[in-house]
Amino acid sequence: MMKKVLSIVLSLIMLMGLFVPAFATEEKCDCGFSPVIYVAALGSGTVYENYGTEDEKALFRPDTLALVGDAVTKILPAVPSLMSGNYEIFGDALVSFVDSAFGALALDGDGNSRKNVYAVEELPTDPQHGIEHSFYFGYDFRLDPYEHADRLNEVIKTMKALTGHDKVQLKASSMGGVVTMAYLERYGTEDIETIILQNCPIQGTAVAGELFCGKVEINKEALLNYALDAIPNLEQDFLQGFLYSLATALDDLGVWEFLISVADDIIVNLKDKIFDEALIPIFGSLPGIWSFVPDEYYEEAKTIMVDPETQAGLIEKLDNYHYNVQNRASEILNEANKDIKIYIVAGYDIQRTPLVTAYKNTSDGTVDTKYASVGAITADIRSSLLGGYVQSVDDGHEHVSPDLIIDASTCALPEQTWFIKDMLHSTTHDGHDKFYELMLTTDTQFTVWDYEEYPQFMQNNIPDMTFEKIENLTAAEIFKKQPNFTNFIMMLRSFIDTIKAFIANLFK
Repeated sequence: MMKKVLSIVLSLIMLMGLFVPAFATEEKCDCGFSPVIYVAALGSGTVYENYGTEDEKALFRPDTLALVGDAVTKILPAVPSLMSGNYEIFGDALVSFVDSAFGALALDGDGNSRKNVYAVEELPTDPQHGIEHSFYFGYDFRLDPYEHADRLNEVIKTMKALTGHDKVQLKASSMGGVVTMAYLERYGTEDIETIILQNCPIQGTAVAGELFCGKVEINKEALLNYALDAIPNLEQDFLQGFLYSLATALDDLGVWEFLISVADDIIVNLKDKIFDEALIPIFGSLPGIWSFVPDEYYEEAKTIMVDPETQAGLIEKLDNYHYNVQNRASEILNEANKDIKIYIVAGYDIQRTPLVTAYKNTSDGTVDTKYASVGAITADIRSSLLGGYVQSVDDGHEHVSPDLIIDASTCALPEQTWFIKDMLHSTTHDGHDKFYELMLTTDTQFTVWDYEEYPQFMQNNIPDMTFEKIENLTAAEIFKKQPNFTNFIMMLRSFIDTIKAFIANLFK
């Protein structure tokens, strides 16, 4: 009898535990600061195979050493075949490596994962909140964004109950913006006070669209620019200088040219094999990756990457997000902005991923500025809008950047969209934190005109961790634009250029 009573008591305790978040606090919090949920980027939730067992394996993000070891084991023995022109053997080795490393990530024809492959996800339990405390919302990047939106809704309800607040604030970074947009479309703004969208592929990213359409290209100039644009974001001054010297020296020696010629040969001979046996069956099955495909590529990509007969359920999920969220992004944001504060931040003037034909798009290095800003007109990288350019929409405000690269008048929310020059994708410093704190603590929406220190177009000053005003530049000055390097690397660049000029003069 005692055992039976004890079992009933324990069962009741466990049952009550399930409902704790629903009534975690009965008192309203009067701190004046609604809790923040950080909707993180792709890879925020580690995807495991056989989690909690002796066969546990982190599929994404994988163990780097294990991945390198697997690559060496499978690919290195096939390199001699590549050098001798036997691309089939090398291709088999490459496909074997990709399948071994990432094959288990693939979803079925309905866009569902294997039961033993998932990301470990938890609801918040800590009621502590404030500008220094936020709940980290990670997720399985492979899945339908609406699935994450449903779980985000659970987290929001739980956070409200825990903290005693009626609203929460969302700060989204990169793919977190995709999840946030899906949430807004499905659940609206009732529980939201503020949304910050930082470097988010709200309307996609060209690298996904072009890869899914088979438009692969490696351009030497773009590759070198991509490396050099990333160098200023390194923390160590000496390392910046070393890598800059190495990159330029390899270029002078023709190493980049050689490597790209090898890559071009691989693309010509193995692109179809790699697509058919690796990219399509694995990455083509992931709704999360499909959410990055811009509208201009979407229907063409579907003819290449999915099979209407065997993947009808998957296609239904893809269409649902694409046509109800991505294609309606401007409408969703403007409707939400009637009730809540919304701030959009986009980086620009960094070379985008040099793997596709759209390498000329100005970007934050990953997401094209026009897609992150939801509609800006942008000049190509290392270029500018035509002289005498007049902004597309005359709303009584000047929305053309002083460096003639951006026209923000066509954005969904032109008065609430900021552009930070030389901001590498989702790479922040204390200056960003101060800016975002202002967004989270003001009671009402502010715009690009309200704070002199935060104009619509800002230069990222990485060494000082601040933003600077962008000066008006002539066309000649724009084309001579260089990244914001530190003093050490500027001196090193000058020294290298002087030596190169001296050597060139010797052989005239």
